[in-house]
Amino acid sequence: MKYDVIIVGAGLAGLTAACELLDGNKKVLIVDQEPANSIGGQAFWSFGGVFLVDSPEQRRLGIKDSKELAWQDLAWYSWF
Repeated sequence: MKYDVIIVGAGLAGLTAACELLDGNKKVLIVDQEPANSIGGQAFWSFGGVFLVDSPEQRRLGIKDSKELAWQDLAWYSWF
């Protein structure tokens, strides 16, 4: 099979790049040293993620956010 792009690394950056390319109708191959059930790179191992509060991008998109709302969300998730 032919691919437009080959991405080395299935971490957050690689997955984000793949999504953008797929949205542009590109054929993408992602290769990674980890098995498929470990997709996500270091975020998979650290149970990490991205936590942004009232960022310029959120404001540009009209998403209402604040430190207070973030604390409420964090408190809600912390009981799991």
